Amino acid sequence: MARSRALPIRRAMLTRMKATAGLTTLVPAASIFGQTVPANKAWPFIRTGAPSATGAVRGSCMNGAEGIVAVHGFSTGRRQGKTLAESAEDHAARIGDAIADALDGARLPLDGGGEVKLTWTGDQLLQDSEEAGAFHTVQNFTTRFLS
Repeated sequence: MARSRALPIRRAMLTRMKATAGLTTLVPAASIFGQTVPANKAWPFIRTGAPSATGAVRGSCMNGAEGIVAVHGFSTGRRQGKTLAESAEDHAARIGDAIADALDGARLPLDGGGEVKLTWTGDQLLQDSEEAGAFHTVQNFTTRFLS
C-alpha cells in the first residue's frame, strides 16, 4: 500500500537543514521551521511548504510514493550593525542555494522506517509581498519514499 509519509519526510528535511553548516551560517537552526512559523519570528527564516503526494512509485515492487514539496527562505538583508552589508535579494538567493545544496540528492532515513530521496527541481526568487524590502526564495523538490 502506497502512502506519502509527509510528516516524517518533513521532519527528516528539517533535521537535515538544521544540521547543515552551510545553511545555518546564513539562517540559524532556531529559525528553520515546519509550515507553522511563530508570529514574532526573527529574520532571516526558513519554512517548509505543504508536501503533496503525487502517487505510488511506478515500476517498483517496493512500498512507496512520490511527491513534491517546496522550501521557502525569507530575508530582509544582512546587516553589520545598522549598515546593510548585503541586499535582501542577494541574501535570499544565497539562502536558496544553501537550501538546495543541503537537500538535493539527499537520502534521509525516516522515523518508522524507510527513506526519502530528495531531488531539487528548480527555484524562484521573489520580492516578498508581505514585508517591505524583503525577498523570498522558493526551492522545489521531488520526494521519493521507499520502504
